[in-house]
Amino acid sequence: MLKRMSMSFFMMMMVLLLTVSTAFGATNSDIRPYEDSAGNVNIEGATVPNTEFAFAGSNITANSVFDTTTFFAGNAITLDGEYNGDVFAAANTVTVNGKINGNLYTGANQVIINGEVTRDLFAGCSDLTISKSATINRDAYLAAANVNIDGIVGRNLRAGAGNVLINGTINGFVETDVDQLTINNGATIVGPINNRSANEAVVAPGANAPEVSWEKVSKEQAVEADKGPSVGSILLSIITKLAFILVIWVLITFMTKEFNANTSVIAKKHILASLGIGAGFFFITPLLLIVSFIIYAPFGVAMTFGIIALTILAMPVAAVVLSKLLTRFFDDKMKPLLSSFVSILIIAAAAIILGYIPFINFVVYLFLYVVGVGFICYNVLFANKKLKDERNDNDGELLMIDEIIEMEEGTAIIEASTETIRQDGEDTLK
Repeated sequence: MLKRMSMSFFMMMMVLLLTVSTAFGATNSDIRPYEDSAGNVNIEGATVPNTEFAFAGSNITANSVFDTTTFFAGNAITLDGEYNGDVFAAANTVTVNGKINGNLYTGANQVIINGEVTRDLFAGCSDLTISKSATINRDAYLAAANVNIDGIVGRNLRAGAGNVLINGTINGFVETDVDQLTINNGATIVGPINNRSANEAVVAPGANAPEVSWEKVSKEQAVEADKGPSVGSILLSIITKLAFILVIWVLITFMTKEFNANTSVIAKKHILASLGIGAGFFFITPLLLIVSFIIYAPFGVAMTFGIIALTILAMPVAAVVLSKLLTRFFDDKMKPLLSSFVSILIIAAAAIILGYIPFINFVVYLFLYVVGVGFICYNVLFANKKLKDERNDNDGELLMIDEIIEMEEGTAIIEASTETIRQDGEDTLK
């Protein structure tokens, strides 16, 4: 479990590092003097100004003094200088030969540390090497396929990995969730060792280490863990998704009247057109991102976040649109506001439950994405006089919620008044 959680966390961190670093690097025009025609970045000099804190390129070599938190993104990054702040590095290969007076956050295919990190190391990668000359002064948090530690970790080691090989010194405890932990001759581990693995740790006779506390993970346990989330986590996920959809329904219904009216019109008259727009947007999204980054990198970053936001909103908006179609079924059975609420509950529950069925979940989410994105785009592109005229032509079936509430309140007042007159009449007769 630790291994899966840590790997997921670090892979997410790597993507964020790459996005943020690239965005910052693209907006910083002062770094251009360091670049060559091939897109490589070579940073040399006594001190780099604090205004230059983000660098993006093909191959990056930094051999200077940096006095602020620094971001790097590229194919191969070599850090030879001194960094007086945290360092974020995302690349295919990251090599640290210098000194980082802060934390190192790195996501890469291969990470090699030959220098010093005065605080903590956070690494998500395929292969990690902490060489004999390397020192991590505090804790190391690692998620990797292979970890080789020949240097010094000043405090504790936490690793979720495939294979961990320790030849160096760990001056604190060791917690691992791995396939195989190996402690070789010459290794020194000061604190307790807790190893969760299907295989017993291999400890060489010449290693200076306490007895390993082994939590054996059998194949049956591994299969059980791979079966998926627990019932509690599924229920929590369902409740969270349902709450999110209902929040969007409330916002559309009560706070965006024109948007709500357009939803009804499009759901009943233009659903096929909106589906076509949604499907088209799905296929052109990669091209749209590529073109936006070519035109202007910050614009590409903004476009990326916009598409992510659109994707997140697609499901709840699609549920609202589809609920408009279902509302017709309840028109003669309950009040409009109640029928709208019941409809959104039914659609949302159906979408969430189907989302837990293999293969069908992909089809359902793709359909909801196309419906939601198509409706949003259609509403933005065609929210013109035509839609307004169509809304006016259907006033009887496109009443706003506040009008519905007013009608219901008016009906209640009339009924109360009628009841009062009737009672007064009976008293007079008596």
